Amino acid sequence: MVLEKFDVSITNASKGMALMLILWHHLFYEKPEMGLIVFQAALLAKVCVGIYVVLSGYGLSESVKKRGLELGAFYKRRMLKLYMNYWLIALIFVPIGVWFMDRSLSSVYGEHVFQGFLLQMLGVHMFTWVGYGYNATWWFMSLIIVLYAIFPLVYTLTKKYPLSFLAFSAWLMFVPIPLVNDWIFPFVVGVYLSQNNGFVKLLVWLDKQGKARFITLLILTIAVAWYRQNGWLFDSTRADAFFAILLILWTTELVVFSSVAKKAFEFVGIHSFNIFLFHTFIYYYYFPDFIYSFKYPVLIFAVLLGICLVISAGIEKFKKVIGFDKLI
Repeated sequence: MVLEKFDVSITNASKGMALMLILWHHLFYEKPEMGLIVFQAALLAKVCVGIYVVLSGYGLSESVKKRGLELGAFYKRRMLKLYMNYWLIALIFVPIGVWFMDRSLSSVYGEHVFQGFLLQMLGVHMFTWVGYGYNATWWFMSLIIVLYAIFPLVYTLTKKYPLSFLAFSAWLMFVPIPLVNDWIFPFVVGVYLSQNNGFVKLLVWLDKQGKARFITLLILTIAVAWYRQNGWLFDSTRADAFFAILLILWTTELVVFSSVAKKAFEFVGIHSFNIFLFHTFIYYYYFPDFIYSFKYPVLIFAVLLGICLVISAGIEKFKKVIGFDKLI
């Protein structure tokens, strides 16, 4: 079966896959004692960032197709939604840390509590003395806010000079731009794939191979995964645009084949941004002993995912009660 459109449900399913990779990466990338396979899989799972960046570029570009690119409306709609969700999670979890978990603001920001917390809530903390701040995972906010800010320019240049701008964005990965340099290329790739219906074209190409497409995907995935860990020049996170696309294609094949998998991955994907914002509080800052007490990696992962889904579902219900979406 060939998809006619790489739609929101497939995108959400891919975000669900990325969220699960985030949890696996964070749980075990510093735990070699969990075994070689678990540890190496956790290192590779850092591709989750690349997946989110590719999908962000793709999703923003798809929205422009429907609504057009009016700068004022774009920045108001996108930035407001991004910040409001970020601030809500902070409003819930930071007071819990301060009042009940002995994680005071002064222990994080020192004498400059107000300035430090303000910079973090503005999402620019990674470009300042604050660094990771109250939650290390929130470094991504500094990245995604910059990518959202430059999206109109990226969209225009990708449309006008597609291959040239792709090459230029790949070159930028070797320019020492703080935080952003490794992720401009996958972001541009996402925009390019949207403008050229790239995911559908890749899936059509794979479908023509019949069942052999799984061998093709497997060979490519193993090769890129090995190169990511052992290659040079375009290794490590610089290879993640390609690695991300392969994992998105695997996810698409799975959810097209199985309606159960589609519903499960899509459900996780819908909650992925909430969970990204707060999961570090659960497994690292507040309850690490409880989470790791389950000993077996798969069980540790399942417990954390289950807890996070329950909490996120509760947050979504709270949003409905307070009319959060109407505020946005």
